[in-house]
Amino acid sequence: MAVSRIDLADVGSPERLVIEIFKAEPDLPIPIPVEKLAIQLGIEEIKELESDGFIGGLITNETKSRGVVLVQRRMKAERRRFTIGHELGHFLIPAHRPGKEDRFLCSMSDLLELDPKIADMRRRWEAEANRFSSLLLVPPHHFRKEANSSRDPDLGEVVRLAELYEVSKEVLGRAYVDYREEPVAFVVTHNGRVLRYFYRKGSFPFISVRWGDPVPKASLLIRKNHEQSVTSEIEETDAAQWLDVSRGHRAPTLFEQVHRQQQGYALILLSVEPSEEDDEADDSNWNRR
Repeated sequence: MAVSRIDLADVGSPERLVIEIFKAEPDLPIPIPVEKLAIQLGIEEIKELESDGFIGGLITNETKSRGVVLVQRRMKAERRRFTIGHELGHFLIPAHRPGKEDRFLCSMSDLLELDPKIADMRRRWEAEANRFSSLLLVPPHHFRKEANSSRDPDLGEVVRLAELYEVSKEVLGRAYVDYREEPVAFVVTHNGRVLRYFYRKGSFPFISVRWGDPVPKASLLIRKNHEQSVTSEIEETDAAQWLDVSRGHRAPTLFEQVHRQQQGYALILLSVEPSEEDDEADDSNWNRR
């Protein structure tokens, strides 16, 4: 690898850092070799973290001239890769300053923080580190074509591409929402309740189900049995169960697809028939509740 910290001097945003990395390394393979890249950019070692309370960490000095990335032992490969990318983000973003004992210690909730405009500075740093890791591991200039390779939005493609890029299905699902041309929503559920969902602001209709609410009873997830690790067919579903449909307005045609996972988790992909306005929507923002 030829990229160096000099190539990234005075670059502050996650987006710009990733652009500069790929400008210096245009031929990085998929999946991105994140451990080799971290070592190339000044990380001296990647060590196992001896703590059950944290997923990852970074030990560095005040000037961040060197660093050691910590990852929890027995971590799944895709989570390990994302955590290394996250800690590398802390290392490379100049504004991120280590806390006590010259280190960052990051919990699971830190690696789920997504709001880059949140007032709390530390949580904003976590969101920026997550953004960096997502863009690095699922680079837009590669992924945009992949996200639109199927004729219709397809949760099976999310599962396939997560394996190709060696990231979690949730990380890949968020990228799919961003770069799929048609408006889609990606929903993560656990034991019949909505954990999180993601959709493009101004593109996908407003989802009325809140985080933590039960999955609608008319949802494909609830009304049919699903084999674990097998993606369902795409079926039309009752839009009023998911969407905020104003009185006197016609509900959009809504499609649903399900992928059941282990330990009570399941993924849902919602899609609507696109309109001309959808095609003009800004695909860089997520609407989250």
